Amino acid sequence: MDIKDRRKAQGWSRAELAERAALDPRVIQLIELGQWTEPESLGRCDAVLGMAERGEADPRLKPPTPRDDQQIH
Repeated sequence: MDIKDRRKAQGWSRAELAERAALDPRVIQLIELGQWTEPESLGRCDAVLGMAERGEADPRLKPPTPRDDQQIH
């Protein structure tokens, strides 16, 4: 099952998946359209959906922290 099917199986909107995965809702849309393949974002979606599929009541991820090479100096 792809991200969109898994999201719909949980009864979540794109906005809700985005909030739970701590991502921008536009990223969820692009993932579902096959236009976003950045591994960290895909992994965050997979992780939060997996938590829900295992029965966690309110799965949420903390926002990602910038890596040293992404920090603004």
